[in-house]
Amino acid sequence: MDDSIFFLPEILMVVSIIGIPALYILTENNKSYSICSNISLGFAFMFLVLSWYYPDFLSLDKSGLVSYDHFRVDDFSQLFKIIFVLTALVVSIVSTSYFDDEEPHQAEYYTLLLSSTLGMLVVASATDFLTLFLGIEISAFSSYAMVAFRKQDDKSTEAGAKYLLIGAFSSGLTLYGISLLYAITGSLTFDGVSSFMHGISNGVVVGDFTEVIFISCLFIMAGLGFKIAVVPFHAWAPDVYQGAPTPVTTLLAAASKAMGFIAVFRVFAFTLESVSEEWKLVLGIIALASMTVGNLAAISQKDIGRMLAYSSIAQAGYIMIAIPALTEEAMSGAIAHTLVHAFMKGGAFVIVGCIGAVGLGYNLESYKGLAKRSPLLALSMTVCLLSLVGIPPFAGFISKFFLFYGTLQAGLAGESWIIALVIGGILNSALSLYYYLKVIRYMYLYDPEDSGEVEFPNSVRYISFGVILLLAVFFPLYWESLFELCKEASIALING
Repeated sequence: MDDSIFFLPEILMVVSIIGIPALYILTENNKSYSICSNISLGFAFMFLVLSWYYPDFLSLDKSGLVSYDHFRVDDFSQLFKIIFVLTALVVSIVSTSYFDDEEPHQAEYYTLLLSSTLGMLVVASATDFLTLFLGIEISAFSSYAMVAFRKQDDKSTEAGAKYLLIGAFSSGLTLYGISLLYAITGSLTFDGVSSFMHGISNGVVVGDFTEVIFISCLFIMAGLGFKIAVVPFHAWAPDVYQGAPTPVTTLLAAASKAMGFIAVFRVFAFTLESVSEEWKLVLGIIALASMTVGNLAAISQKDIGRMLAYSSIAQAGYIMIAIPALTEEAMSGAIAHTLVHAFMKGGAFVIVGCIGAVGLGYNLESYKGLAKRSPLLALSMTVCLLSLVGIPPFAGFISKFFLFYGTLQAGLAGESWIIALVIGGILNSALSLYYYLKVIRYMYLYDPEDSGEVEFPNSVRYISFGVILLLAVFFPLYWESLFELCKEASIALING
């Protein structure tokens, strides 16, 4: 069978992106757009799981690597594609209950959602800088419009404008950094640039390129730093997370951030690995600053969206500590925590969106007595928050343990300053417990301010139950299988 079958998810996204506008011409039934989106994403998710992890079920011959000129399908790409498609599917399902039946422009909304997902899938399989940049921009431009989707809401339009301006600036920085690499290497492929850098480090390539490589790394890190919202490129995140429609925030916090980390992993852990002395310390400082600033800023927040935005900045700092380590164990831990973070933060924002959609609001006071209104939603939120802290036995503890342990091992075996990053991560995890517990206290120890009945959508109930099963049952019980998948993905990443 033709290997191009492995690109069926991308093909499905393109077909659906064309199909939804066609549906709009034929019918103005808003439900048809969401149904089309759900079916295409659901089928793509099932195909990704079956084709890569159960190929015999579809009678496919999977050798472990399918490569074309600009795309590669391997363990690393497929693992993240599953997360992207699953997150988009959850966002698509939740959006049906978030938006009114008569909400205008829903055809455009679901088209943009699928376009953003397509860009993420392209990034996951990219083998050169231009394909990577193209995928990022496809996803980003769709996200800009989705953030500003509610044109009558001043916060939404303000968030969209900020996201667009800062996103355009970050794209320019990334492209300039890529152009510098191309100027000295004559190649845009990850393999080509990596081979040139290995030649420099081994003395085969003659010339002093130290300053150009360092400047290029700075520009690329600055550009990608905006995408993953790390200090000092984080200022946009709280305003955008607060102002965007909450389903869109779920996509940004869970999937878009993971897409940014794919780019960071591809560029720094593989392509520029041999010249790591030029960027290693800078990334370590950014990681430490991100986790500290994010947690300290989150403590004073009253709006739950802004609090989770600063929390997301801190989580990005935790993941970043593995990149200077540059070992298989550290990168496996970083991949594991990136994936688990998508479930933790995505689950939390689904509940935040539900609480806001039913009219309770978006500040901390809105969560008073949530355990009495809906024990299931309160329990799901608790599991997500405790996982974000890293409290055992939840999935966040397991992924954070692998992340910290792998990085610590690298520090003990090599540069001792990396140990300081692990210590900083542990101390910051303890600090984050304060503001997470504050939300839990509001849910369980206070009575609701309004005694009126509130009806929560069934779709959110099902998703909340699924999040509990994943974070509190499935991942903790099958952590060996999870880590093995992440280890295979890190091997595919590091070996290219």
